[in-house]
Order: sequence, then C-alpha cells, then structure tokens
Amino acid sequence: MMRTTILAIGLTVCFATNTSAQPPQDFAGQVRQNFEAWDTDHDGKLSPNEVERAVADPKVKGNAAATAAALRRGVRAQGIKSLSLQQILNAVREPAKGTPKYEAMYKTAQERIRTAHRELFVSDQPTVECIGQGHLGDCFLLATLGTVAVNDPQRLKAMFKLLPEEKVEVSLGGRKLTLDLPTDAEICIGAQNRNDGMWAVLFEKAVGTIYLERQKTPNHVTPLSIVGVGGSPHLPLELLTGHAIKRTGCEDFQRDKLDAEARDKKLAEVRGKLTEAFRHKRLIVGGTAALGGKQTVVPGLYYNHSYGVLAFNDKTDEVTFWNPFGNRYTPKGSPGLTTGYATEHGRFTMPLTEAVMWFGSFSIESNEPAK
Repeated sequence: MMRTTILAIGLTVCFATNTSAQPPQDFAGQVRQNFEAWDTDHDGKLSPNEVERAVADPKVKGNAAATAAALRRGVRAQGIKSLSLQQILNAVREPAKGTPKYEAMYKTAQERIRTAHRELFVSDQPTVECIGQGHLGDCFLLATLGTVAVNDPQRLKAMFKLLPEEKVEVSLGGRKLTLDLPTDAEICIGAQNRNDGMWAVLFEKAVGTIYLERQKTPNHVTPLSIVGVGGSPHLPLELLTGHAIKRTGCEDFQRDKLDAEARDKKLAEVRGKLTEAFRHKRLIVGGTAALGGKQTVVPGLYYNHSYGVLAFNDKTDEVTFWNPFGNRYTPKGSPGLTTGYATEHGRFTMPLTEAVMWFGSFSIESNEPAK
C-alpha cells in the first residue's frame, strides 16, 4: 500500500519514434509495428522472456511501451507460453471469454506513462501510503519496503542517490547498485508510487538485480521478471538490512496442540520478540500460508500473501500489519476473526492473540550480520 520536489530528474515523457510519419496510436497497430523487433529469435512468436526484454528496454517508449506492458500483463496472467502476431490480433478483434483484455490494459498503461512523476522522490518524506502493489507478484518484496517507510523513512530515502546520465545508486545492506531509471513499461507494471516518484520501482529493480545474479538456472531475464513470480519476504529483508533474519512461526497456535499453559508460554515468547525488535528499531515482515491449512480464514485478509509488520503495542498487546495492496476493508460488525478488521491504505490492527491464529510467521531482523 504524501509533496515538495526534492530530487528532480528533469525527464521529459518521450513517445515512441518510428520510421513512419504518424506512428499508430492503437494497440493492434503498435503490435504490428513492433512485433518483428521484439521477436528476437525470429520464430514468428513472442515468448514471455521476449516480452520481458521489451518491457525492460529503455528504447521502447510511449505507446510502444504501453503495448509491451499490456502484453506482459496478459501473457503472465494467463500463463501463455508464446503468441503469434495473428493470435494477438485475433484476441483484440474477437475477444473470447478468458482472453486478456489487451485494449483496456493498453489504455491503462498509456495513462500511467502520461501521468507518472519521473522524480526520484516527490514528497519530503516517503510514506507507506504511497506504495501500492502493481502488476507483479512481489508482495513479499514490497512488505519490506513498507516497513522501512513507516519505521525509518529517512533510512529509506538515503538508500537512493541520483547519478548523472539518468542513473540511480541504490544501497542495500552495504552493497551499492547502479541502475537505470525505470523504463516506461516498467513504470506500468511495477509498484505504484501513487505519483510520489520512482523509488518503489527502483527498489524492485535493485532486489531483482541481486536475484538475477543468484539464480542457478537462467529462467528469468530481467529484474522485474524474477521478482514478479513471488517469493518469501525473508530474503528481501535480509538484503535491505544486511542482517540475519530470524523466523518465529505461529503454526503451533493453529494446530490445537497447545494446552492453556503452553499457549501462554508461547505467546509470551512471541510478545517478547516483537517488543525487543521494535525497541531496537528492527524490521519485521511475514506472511500467510495458502488456503487449506489449519489457519483461521478471516474476511478481508489475503492468503499466500506477504505483510509488513509495522508496530507492536506492548501495553494493549496489539499488532499493526500492512498489506502491500494498500486496500480498504470495513468489517460488518465488531472487528474480529469472524468479521475482519478495519483497514485503510492496507493498515490494520488486531490483538496478538488473534494475529497468531491466521498469520504464518514473523521474520524478524536480528543484530547479526547476514551470511
């Protein structure tokens, strides 16, 4: 899941230049014009990785970038292995049930490119309300970013440094990465900074760059493609802080294996770890398992999903969470496990005794260096 300009990049929104005097404005026309260039292996089809490369290409701008972003969304959402030019045009001309809505996604991307603020930061201080998960499955990554925005916004701001020639230096856990600014298409599919600059998408690119270096087989070809398939919030938190992350699970509370005394003891352990972490300004993230386990299913909450843990009040024994979707939810009746919890911009608070019934685990930053 807020504006005085601090670092102005001074970019002009550029639109695609083509050999024709009047480049096509419609999605189908753009596909026809760019298909051959994007089909890099010349097999007459666009693979997901070829689409990903078009999204990451800084030379692909404006309407061409909006086209690449729409194709990327459609291909990934539908699990499409390849697309011929005719298949794309047929899907636009006679859309069948279940076919990606390319035209609508194209128009959304055009608007995003047109209105995006290209500064690194717009607000004096970054806030979690500016973050919204885009069209990538990277809640695990944004959960970490949200916790930093709430607990140490100046630390977040210091992670990014504008360099000459449209480059940005991103510092993660003591490591410095030099990255290109987000492309037009990356702006369309990456985290939504809600017109507060480019910092959230650059965080995605920075973590994705490290993930690419570490992948054992070359399945992914761009930073956003590798973080867009999901993961655990544990590793992004380790990369950002440079510290080892310790897991505290909630599974025992959900398996009905604890008697009253054991439950109280286990709760005291979790309570102590949360209190200690926030006292020392250490970051906490976590997530939920997929549906089908022993966890309580709570209205308004998401499963197989990552959350930032923003605060713990040891006086009221309440935990504050943040959903990277930045959603809003109003329970019908008194808040609780059966009705859900009032949520604004993804934030909601509940008793720890109820949190452990649906939450999977807390990943807590330690003071030990990461291995």
